Amino acid sequence: MLLVVGATADAGEAQVAAAIPGGTVVELVPPASASPLTAARHAGERVSRDALLEEARADAPLRVLLAHGGLLAPLTPRYAVRDLAAELGAALVVAVSVGPRSVDAARLAVEAARGGGVRVAAVVLTGWPDPPSRAQTDDRALTHELTGAAVLVLGPGEPAPDWDVADWTTGGEGGTPAGGGAPGRVALEPYRAWEGAGPGDPRETPRPRLMDAIEAVVAVEGPMLATRAYAVVNRAGGGRKLTSVARTPLTSALHWLARDRRVELTAADEVAGQGEEVVRAPDTSSVRVRELGPRELTEVPLTEIAELMRRLRAAHTATRPNELKRAVLDAYGLRRLTARADEYLGAAVDLLGD
Repeated sequence: MLLVVGATADAGEAQVAAAIPGGTVVELVPPASASPLTAARHAGERVSRDALLEEARADAPLRVLLAHGGLLAPLTPRYAVRDLAAELGAALVVAVSVGPRSVDAARLAVEAARGGGVRVAAVVLTGWPDPPSRAQTDDRALTHELTGAAVLVLGPGEPAPDWDVADWTTGGEGGTPAGGGAPGRVALEPYRAWEGAGPGDPRETPRPRLMDAIEAVVAVEGPMLATRAYAVVNRAGGGRKLTSVARTPLTSALHWLARDRRVELTAADEVAGQGEEVVRAPDTSSVRVRELGPRELTEVPLTEIAELMRRLRAAHTATRPNELKRAVLDAYGLRRLTARADEYLGAAVDLLGD
C-alpha cells in the first residue's frame, strides 16, 4: 500500500499517483481551498477516522492512496494524514514540484514522515523539464544525498514512467536514514498535559460531570492508561491520592463514556503485560509516540514504548533488547534503569517481537 502526498503547492500528486504502474488510485483526501479539517467543517461534514481506514483497506492488488493537503494536514483535531499512513503501514511517495525550494520541501516531508514512523518509498520531482538545467540535476542528486530516499522525476506530457515499485511496498530503502546505515534521529511529539479545572471530589461529583472531565483529559493526553486519567481528574478536583473509593466512580464514568462511544477502550488483557485499560478519543491514532512529559515511565502505554523501540531500531540507533531499553531511557531523558523500569521495558520488547 502506498500513500501519495504533495510537499509543495501544485506538486502534482494526482499525476504521480496515476503514474504508479499497476496501482489502483483511491482519493482519500480530496483537494480543497483549506486544510481537510477546515474544509469539512465549512461543508458541515465530519471526517471519520474509521471510515478512512476502512476505505483505504479495501481489496486491490496495489492500493495507491491519494491525500491532498500535505502530510501533516489535520483530518480531525487529533488525527493527521501522517497518522493515517502510520496506522495503515503505508509507504509514502512524496511529490515535489521542481523549483528553488524543492530540496527544502523534500527534506521537510521526509523528516516529518520518518519522525512519525512512516517509511518513505520515494520522492518524485514533478514538472521535470527535458532537458533539465544543471542546477536541477544537482538539486536532484542533493535531495537523494540528504534524505537517503530514491528521487525520481515526472515530466509533463511524458509517457508513463517505468518505475520499479516492487520494493516500495516491501521495505525498500525508505526506512534508511540519510547516510546509509548511520544512526538516525527519532522525533517525538511534544506531550500535551491537560490543564483544565477539576470537577470536584469524585466521591461527591455527579457522574455526567466526571464523564465530561475524563473525556476532556483523554482528548488532550490520550492514548493513556486509564489510571493516569483517573489520577489527573482526581488531582484537578483537589485530591492527593487516588484511593479505591475515589477510583470507583471514575471507573464507572469511563465505562459509561465507552458505552456512549465518546472514548475508545483497549481492554487490560488485549496488550500483553499492560495489565490495565488504555483509553483514547475516537478520532485519535491508537499509538502516538511522544515525549515523556509529566508521566512516569510506567504510565506510558506499552504500545507507545514498543513503537518507539521499532523506530529506534529502524533508525539503526539500537537493535538488541538491552540497547533498546537504554535508548528509550535516553529518548525520555531518564538515566536509571531500575528493576521496575527494566521489567516494564522488557514487556515492551516482548510486544515488539522480532
